[in-house]
Amino acid sequence: MTEAIRRFFLELPGKLKEEDKGKHMTWSFWLTLAALSTMPALSALAIVLLIGLAKECWDFRFGSGFCMFDMAGNLIGIGAGQLAWQIGLLAMPA
Repeated sequence: MTEAIRRFFLELPGKLKEEDKGKHMTWSFWLTLAALSTMPALSALAIVLLIGLAKECWDFRFGSGFCMFDMAGNLIGIGAGQLAWQIGLLAMPA
């Protein structure tokens, strides 16, 4: 198991350069910002994560298959969206 995890993280930087992974990061980023503007943070992050998971389950059943690298892209996009949201809140005048 640890060899598989090590290999995943070694392959991750190259995989994240693929166009599809960029789309996962971009969509997750914008969905996170939209969700954070309408609901509490925990709910927003959970919903966006579940949307990404649902997409991968759809791909598993009808598409190219479930991809952990796509899920990593989703998590990176969610994290970036959360960070952008927090920075935006700090920049707002009181």
